[in-house]
Amino acid sequence: MTGSDGLSQASVKRALVFRLLERFCAEHALVLTAGDPHGHAGMVENTAGKRRYFVGARFGLNNQSAAEIANDKAYSAHFLAKNGIPVPEWLFLPGDEISDKDPLPEKLVSFAQQHGFPLFAKPVAGQEGKDVVRIGSPEHLQKVLAELVQRHDRLLVQQAVSGREFRVLVLDDEVLCVFERLAPAVIGDGEKTIAELVSGLAALDPTDDRFKVELLRQDLSLHQVPEPGRRIELLPVRNLSSGGTAILLDANEYPGVADTAHASARALSLRYAGVDLLLGKSDAQDHEALVLEVNAAPGLSNLARLGQEEAALVEAIYQRVFQAAFLEN
Repeated sequence: MTGSDGLSQASVKRALVFRLLERFCAEHALVLTAGDPHGHAGMVENTAGKRRYFVGARFGLNNQSAAEIANDKAYSAHFLAKNGIPVPEWLFLPGDEISDKDPLPEKLVSFAQQHGFPLFAKPVAGQEGKDVVRIGSPEHLQKVLAELVQRHDRLLVQQAVSGREFRVLVLDDEVLCVFERLAPAVIGDGEKTIAELVSGLAALDPTDDRFKVELLRQDLSLHQVPEPGRRIELLPVRNLSSGGTAILLDANEYPGVADTAHASARALSLRYAGVDLLLGKSDAQDHEALVLEVNAAPGLSNLARLGQEEAALVEAIYQRVFQAAFLEN
């Protein structure tokens, strides 16, 4: 059964997690109380009076300190590497070392010389691919870092590695799902400009400066009309929240990816995690995967919106997560 939170409004749509949790609680004699009209946070109470809280996709399965380490890109990369988990080469940059007037720090110049361009620049504490930029030259690097430091006090510059990108969701020793992530893209039809094609994608902001960088990398501009069938990537990230898409995969066909995801979660002491990995060789399924990031509270709403199969999978995943969070122990 569900409890009254005193905040419910018929005109307010509840968050997906809350709607699924509401059904789960009704089936298992749990009292659910929302903390706000949208159900972004709340409390679950069992018949013995034991209470557990949730916020967004955080269900208390992970230790808070471990979750904070995971969500800090510099800390997580450090501890993953210390535990033998392969990660791209990276360099941490405090914001006070970056200026649009002074030369780049020597350690950054050395890093760029060692790894070459492109490089990726990103905020240490960023989420959903926001402010992740592909860098093509030293001049571009200084410009982008000077802009990013206006919004973020800690930055990361990372080696660019090409390959297929996967997200693996794990819970303890289980693999809940594996899917390949694809960058936001449009397909040319021989008639519309890229700007016109992009205007039909609600998740994308055509004023995003990163568009121009990615199009230039492909020798294109927003005003060009691409030939029919040409796939044009629009952003340097593959997050579903940024307009990317996903292909569901069988975890049994990618044992190396699944094993690396499990090892990553264990290295950071996480029970529940979404691990983003890069497989450098598409023709070698057991090839070593590089870990890009680990998310201690992976959201699944964007995956559910992709189609009926994805929505059914998300519901099944949350059922298992709810069971672990609110029924076990």
